[in-house]
Amino acid sequence: MPRVKRTIVIVALVTAILGGLAIRVVGEGRAALTDGDDALARGGKLAAIRAYEVAARWYLPLAPHVDEAYAKLHTLAGSEEPAVKLAAWRAIRSAARATRSLWQPHADDLAAADREIARLAAADPAGGHVADKAAPEAPAAREAWHRDRLARDTRASTFALVLAALGDAGWLGGGLALARRGIDATGRLVRRPALASAIAIVLGLVCWAAGISNA
Repeated sequence: MPRVKRTIVIVALVTAILGGLAIRVVGEGRAALTDGDDALARGGKLAAIRAYEVAARWYLPLAPHVDEAYAKLHTLAGSEEPAVKLAAWRAIRSAARATRSLWQPHADDLAAADREIARLAAADPAGGHVADKAAPEAPAAREAWHRDRLARDTRASTFALVLAALGDAGWLGGGLALARRGIDATGRLVRRPALASAIAIVLGLVCWAAGISNA
């Protein structure tokens, strides 16, 4: 029974921590949306774009503020003002890339942003995403060149992210195993389970560190 109680306490603590993090993410995302709406009401489109990007970066699966932020950015991306249009597409691209983990949230938005930024860069080299003398002169070739540059993935590899995630799971699982089986009712260590848990914790931390260092 003490082990069951200890497990319940650990699960409750983990749930409370994750719940608290989720509440903060949603709260910060909603606050950023409000900041964007306020800026837009004052005519500050670029300030609104920055705020909506912040809201999109506070990513949580199924959180409504994320989709709302992208929708507002897409609306601004339809502006007739080139600077506003480009800034909105850049914000969409930046937010989508920043929230990648083991998968790519809003992959369609990222692809659309890459296309539009390349098109705008080709049409106006001085105001594009990459102003580079190496870009070709012909508009079509210049657009393809920019799209190739934008498509280059400089983020962490999936392998590194998976390794870090497995490391997290390893040391957390080792900690739970240590609390559940590695300590008896009197508070003393049970040798074999405690040793196995310690190995899992150490290996988990090693994998996590290796994943992070190669990210």
